[in-house]
Amino acid sequence: MVADPQRGQLANASNMLDVTWEAPDGAITPLDGYLDPYFQEIYLEAESIPIFSKLARHVSADALENYVTQLEKEVRKYLTKDLNYGKVAKRMYNIFRLTGRYQEAAYLRELFDEPTTMLYQVWSLIRTIDDISKPGTEITVEQTIAQTDQLILSVIKALEGDQEAEIVRLLLRLRTALTQQEGGQELNASAEAARAEVINLVNNFFFERLTAVPEIKDYMDGITKE
Repeated sequence: MVADPQRGQLANASNMLDVTWEAPDGAITPLDGYLDPYFQEIYLEAESIPIFSKLARHVSADALENYVTQLEKEVRKYLTKDLNYGKVAKRMYNIFRLTGRYQEAAYLRELFDEPTTMLYQVWSLIRTIDDISKPGTEITVEQTIAQTDQLILSVIKALEGDQEAEIVRLLLRLRTALTQQEGGQELNASAEAARAEVINLVNNFFFERLTAVPEIKDYMDGITKE
């Protein structure tokens, strides 16, 4: 997340993929001399599968195994240290898809369809809130409040019923707490408490759906015991 002073808003920043060249015979050459196994970059974009399949034929033989191992380490981290069941779900989707467990992968894929994907966007707001408490940050409290307002409106449009009411209630409480926050300083008690409530709500949403499938629950239990 970076501040865009010209537009007066925040923007998401992501990794840039390496540039490659495809020769007439189908050979793919990366301009920096190394073809990274970007298996995760297409996990929610079905239209990217053809180019992914083409690139996958040119990576080293052990790249897939190494990538899955790295994902499993991240799953363990988000299950035991930095608790984040949304990130657990995304990484397990890749693991299951790449290791042939397609039924579990399909179930996880559906978790990120509208409207429930809206809840995952809450993490972007949480990262922004964490950033404004860091000394020297370029992100202002006003920009963070504006982002909160946009998320509240998006939730109202996408969700309905008790789920909408609860997340909007907590986001409004968080917004109120942010109006009392000073940029570059530690979060005040109200903002910290509201932040924790929002995180807990989103984590509970994904936890309930992940543990509802016995195979996925068993996998998670096995990861945490290793």
